[in-house]
Amino acid sequence: MYYELYIDVLFLENLLVDYLLLSLLKRILKCPAKRIRMLLAAALGSVGICLVYIFSLQGTFVGTLFIYVVLGTVMVRAGLHIKDWHLLGKAIVLLYICSLLLGGIFQWVQRNLEFPVYPFVGFSLTSYWILSACVGWMERFRKRSHNVCETTISFRGRNIHTKALYDTGNQLYDPIFGKPVSIITEELHQLLCKEEEVLYQQVPFHTIGKQGSIMEAFFGDYLCIHTAEGEVRLIEHPLLGITKEPLSSKNEYGMILHSDLLN
Repeated sequence: MYYELYIDVLFLENLLVDYLLLSLLKRILKCPAKRIRMLLAAALGSVGICLVYIFSLQGTFVGTLFIYVVLGTVMVRAGLHIKDWHLLGKAIVLLYICSLLLGGIFQWVQRNLEFPVYPFVGFSLTSYWILSACVGWMERFRKRSHNVCETTISFRGRNIHTKALYDTGNQLYDPIFGKPVSIITEELHQLLCKEEEVLYQQVPFHTIGKQGSIMEAFFGDYLCIHTAEGEVRLIEHPLLGITKEPLSSKNEYGMILHSDLLN
């Protein structure tokens, strides 16, 4: 039993897959590589695969070493223009992780979808789009997680621990003293103040659909912020605005930090 191999088809199929993998790596690693560079590197990798088959080295130790070590390294280094060896090692590992994920998605797509014309191209592009969407979701999740930090609010001997969102869009200032206003929920306000008398200030603000609204605010004793980078910021007498609206639909955090507090 033998199989008939068309070297031009093998070249084009590997060219497409290698280019898609390099595109994923460029997005994940934030490399400024140009498309023409990635295309040439993908072509180089595809030529290497073809040579392995021409010399019947597929499945051998030499062929496997050439594909997974030599070709992978050359393709990533040339295509993404990576000079740092540490980053290059990371890129090679990511290349094979993405390759495995893309192959798994490809098999699922192949079982569940039909493409009457050029099915390999359709399966490959659909798999790439699915994996790319997953990468995009992870990037958004990582960015959002990076902006959420642990905080401790202190007021009259009471300490409340809560997660806080660092929001660059929060530009609310007290009009009298010009102090930045962070926002807490009504629930946190009740836990901090209990039934004690508190001196409140009126802070004007506006949101979409609400013009000329007033928010009550009070001064806490201190605010301790633990950043994602491991830093600890201590803010004395933070001005805390109170909102009766939920800050997060899933209760991910109970406070919105002012943009100035971490600058």
